[in-house]
Amino acid sequence: MPSDDPPTGFRKVDFDRDRPEPTFNSHIGNLYVKRGEKGTRDEFVMGFRVHQHMCNPAGGLHGGMMMTVADLVGAMGGGTLAGLRKFLPTVNMTFDFVAPAKVGDWVEGRPELVRATRSLLFTNIYLTVGEEKILRASSICKIPSGDGLAFGKAKLVREDAKP
Repeated sequence: MPSDDPPTGFRKVDFDRDRPEPTFNSHIGNLYVKRGEKGTRDEFVMGFRVHQHMCNPAGGLHGGMMMTVADLVGAMGGGTLAGLRKFLPTVNMTFDFVAPAKVGDWVEGRPELVRATRSLLFTNIYLTVGEEKILRASSICKIPSGDGLAFGKAKLVREDAKP
């Protein structure tokens, strides 16, 4: 598989830490997260390099891959912005496919926290290639009562993906 070559500051997400079997997220390809200054548009950024196995027969990034990443950005990123350290199951999402991405592109996803209630988290998500928006999504996640799982078992790999 070609190199992901993530930009400086991105760290690979290890979704399967200590699990005997891989989960769905491990099969789609490597995903990376960068954490920026609180309150900025870069407070939580998820990124990935587009590889051929992520594309549709026309050569563009598959819509299912875009939806999967947007779902993770909405739940993990939106939860981070809201200060929640638990697994947030998605109860509703809408998607608008704006433009294609192609093999070799670096795609980034950023959440915008719309509102958090006692039981629901509302988030807008954009996936971009450079400054070009390729997907717009909105997400509603359930905020479970009690402690619940803390992002399942996912964690960021300690070393930076790129020095």
